[in-house]
Amino acid sequence: MKAFKGFNQDMTCRNFQYEEGKTYEEQEAKLCESGFHACENPVMCFGHYAPGTSVYHAVELEDVAPERESDTKCVGKKITIGTKLGIPEICQLTFEYVEAHCTNEHNAKSGEPVTAGDRGAATAGDRGAATAGDCGAATAGDRGAATAGDRGAATAGDCGAATAGDRGAATAGD
Repeated sequence: MKAFKGFNQDMTCRNFQYEEGKTYEEQEAKLCESGFHACENPVMCFGHYAPGTSVYHAVELEDVAPERESDTKCVGKKITIGTKLGIPEICQLTFEYVEAHCTNEHNAKSGEPVTAGDRGAATAGDRGAATAGDCGAATAGDRGAATAGDRGAATAGDCGAATAGDRGAATAGD
């Protein structure tokens, strides 16, 4: 499995010395206890190893345990250390990861819409793109671009550009 790992600048992690191109193996893989840990989403490495004081590598994990942490942290029995990645590569790979995971397969239970919660793409909650709530692009709520609410561009509410409300450019309001 393709994943990403952060290290101290000297390529150590928890007092274990790694080298690019090498493969390492352990007998057990239990999340936060044993095995080799990495993140499926590259940007999540920043939560474990801060930018500016760390280095990051693409890795290949094998014999991966099924358990995951909410930040996509996973663990395997075998790891191969791939190429070093800079911040621009991590950002690009993160965009690719997010794009690949914007599917019903990754986000919805069988037979349900993508999400019915908050802060997601195509949600029925708040702060997401194409939401029925508030603060999102193409919302039916407030503060979003192309909303039917308030404070968004092309809204039917207030404070947006091309709104049907108030305080926006090209509005149908006051």
